Amino acid sequence: MNTMLPHSTKNESILKVAVLGLGSVGKTTISKSYSGELNDIDQISMTKGVDITVKRLIHQGKTVTLQIWDFAGQKQFRFMIDVFLRGVKGVMYVYDITDIETLAYLHEFVDLTRNYLANHFYPNVPEVLVGNKLDLEQVEVSIEDIHDFMKNYNIKKHFLVSGLLSGNVSEPFEYVVDQILNKEQNLADELISKYPSF
Repeated sequence: MNTMLPHSTKNESILKVAVLGLGSVGKTTISKSYSGELNDIDQISMTKGVDITVKRLIHQGKTVTLQIWDFAGQKQFRFMIDVFLRGVKGVMYVYDITDIETLAYLHEFVDLTRNYLANHFYPNVPEVLVGNKLDLEQVEVSIEDIHDFMKNYNIKKHFLVSGLLSGNVSEPFEYVVDQILNKEQNLADELISKYPSF
């Protein structure tokens, strides 16, 4: 994925991606690391409500403005989920590989997200599972745990990253952007084939 931007922003796509998971799993660190805004890890604090990070890039010849919406994991903010998910094009579910409970509790976020999308007639959006803190050694989450979660929720793609060390953080975002753009292109092609004068 090329991040060199032309002066012109013709055909620019604005894509909203939601990042969900319990507090302290490192959602903000991943987002800031990917956008290049992670200058001082000591400045990262627990997100209250929503934190929005923006990254502009070139993908498949298109200028993309990626809006990364990092949703607070604490229960007192769950009432904001409707506003948070409005217009979302892709979702990342994040857990901490050193804390099995952060994977177990992700089911709440998956259920909340899918219920919202179904109730508001959204088409299926690309979803990925992301395990953070790859830089730490005391891993609690096994390959079997990951496979079981993915099978239960029919999530096709999983990534291991280190937000702190910027390890692999671009991969889940690139995958989601690719899935969104391909899906939109396929929809456009389908409309053109059905309605040639459209």
